[in-house]
Amino acid sequence: MSTKSRKYLVKHIFSLIGTLNEEEKQKILNELLKKRIPISAFKAKLSGLEIIIKYLKEAEKKSFKEISKILNRKLSTIYNTYNKSKIKFKKNLDLSDTSIKIPYNIFANRKYSILESIVFYLKDKQKLSLIKISLMLNKSYSTIKTVHRRYKIKK
Repeated sequence: MSTKSRKYLVKHIFSLIGTLNEEEKQKILNELLKKRIPISAFKAKLSGLEIIIKYLKEAEKKSFKEISKILNRKLSTIYNTYNKSKIKFKKNLDLSDTSIKIPYNIFANRKYSILESIVFYLKDKQKLSLIKISLMLNKSYSTIKTVHRRYKIKK
């Protein structure tokens, strides 16, 4: 979609939102906030993709087909990754820390890795330091710094 088309679309969305009452706006906001993964889920000893798929399948009760659409991945990839995650991590994901929730639509862009997308979101959208991100994700500072640098290079 071109920049001009996006601006046109955003303008019309804002005018539509302006016609809604507060209760309707709150309902939309609540729906958007539901489509997020709690930061604590990413502390599990699984890959980022395994965590996201496990969360969407077990916590959100999504079908494999829905997950493949959300993440822009093949159905077979979703199915195989989920089965591997069940073998590697038999417990439920830790969903206790909801102070930060990561929108799962950021993972649809295949240009960036899962970890790059998470680090970018936390650094540039949530304005967290790389040190804090490394603690939240249970990863080394150097890993987070490298991932953030790679994201900026790809951008």
